[in-house]
Amino acid sequence: MAVSLSLVIPTYNRAHLIAETLDYALRQTVPFAEIVVVDDGSTDETVEVLGPYEGRIKLIRSANGGVQAARNRGVAAASSEYVTLCDSDDLLEPQFVETMGTWLDAHRDIDAAYTNIRKFRGDELESDHLSQAPDSFMQGARLSDGFYRDIPDLYLRLFTIHFFYPTGCTLKKAFYEGIGGFNPMFNRVGAEDGEFTLRAAAAGKIACCAAPLARIRRHDGNDSADALYMIVGSAQILEYASQHHRNVQHYVPALRDMVSELRLQAANDAFAKAKFDIAERMFVHPHAGPMGLKFHLKKTITRLPAPLRRLAWKATQAR
Repeated sequence: MAVSLSLVIPTYNRAHLIAETLDYALRQTVPFAEIVVVDDGSTDETVEVLGPYEGRIKLIRSANGGVQAARNRGVAAASSEYVTLCDSDDLLEPQFVETMGTWLDAHRDIDAAYTNIRKFRGDELESDHLSQAPDSFMQGARLSDGFYRDIPDLYLRLFTIHFFYPTGCTLKKAFYEGIGGFNPMFNRVGAEDGEFTLRAAAAGKIACCAAPLARIRRHDGNDSADALYMIVGSAQILEYASQHHRNVQHYVPALRDMVSELRLQAANDAFAKAKFDIAERMFVHPHAGPMGLKFHLKKTITRLPAPLRRLAWKATQAR
């Protein structure tokens, strides 16, 4: 196998999880060329946990700057032509490097390859993500030696369904850096990785391994556990994409419609939870189509002074 892969693992306060991530990474049937761990200013026992791995990993320590900056720093330090990303709470299957590296070696035109995944919590392992996706997601794609490629309208499909994850994503380092890496402006924004994935889909040739080569851990520390946070983040990302992504002009109307749908959903969810600051921000966006009386009532209530707002909100909940 001519292709060598560098693994980049950003981590922040995951002392209780990162050892298992590293053990899986070191248990490959074909080893990674190197494993770069970027400690993004952890304040727990991460450094102590990483001690026994000295000599087997390249450790970079930095002040806390967010996962996007940590990924970028790790990729910059990687020495291989290809880099694989893995979050510090996730796991790569033992055959990951062998499968991904062999296929990419035979398909040098591909800029980035994602992988099917399975989510897990403890010993409970869900069915693979691809089997749960609508049949239309891969419709028209070409299946080549276990990888989907040439997926029609991938950009459109990705902002409709969040299917590709950073963990297991393997890219040409030059491609990653050429599109600017991850954008630090989305630090602490829900679904933050979606903006990079869309940008990659707009700029390069993307493939996806049909076999689930990665496991995504579900736990209470996942940002994705907060549905409202993820919806608000998705709206922010798609709004940014419609204004700043290149070569996607024909998708802009669909992007704007999706932003309107997400903002309306977020506004209603936030209002129901009395999170008025979020509801007010989401209601500001001009939504497509006529809105009913309930919409305008909620929007008005979010703008009232705090004591009146709470009373008016309680009245709506009593109905």
